[in-house]
This record gives sequence, C-alpha cells and structure tokens, in this order.
Amino acid sequence: MIKVAMVNIHKALVDAGLRTRMILQVHDELVFDLYRPEEALVRQIVAREMKRALPLQGLEIEVGIDVGDNWLAAH
Repeated sequence: MIKVAMVNIHKALVDAGLRTRMILQVHDELVFDLYRPEEALVRQIVAREMKRALPLQGLEIEVGIDVGDNWLAAH
C-alpha cells in the first residue's frame, strides 16, 4: 500500500508543478521536504493518494499528517 501511494504522490506533486519533494520512507510514514506555501495542497494530495492506494471495501483508511522542522518535531 505505501509503495503504491509513494508512486502516486510523487506523480501528483510533479504533475502539479510543486516544489515539495518526498524524501524518505520510515516504516509506514513518508517524510517530505515541504515548501511551506504548498502545505495545504500537499496535505490534500497526500491524504487523497494514501486513501486511494489500496481500496478496502467497507473500510476507510485513516491518514495522519503532521508538520515540523524535522521528523522528530513532527510527532
């Protein structure tokens, strides 16, 4: 699921012409180098693509998105 989401998120970021880049996967988390003016749009893209990656009938995927100056601060 995470690998499918990663491919789709990367494509969506590039297609939208955004400066934000996905830089790391840590277990079930993705880490981005976020261009702050793009935060709202990036949140939408990431949540949408995570939920679409592996449709499960009757179940909704919960996506948590946090922002911080580094990976630790985002938790």
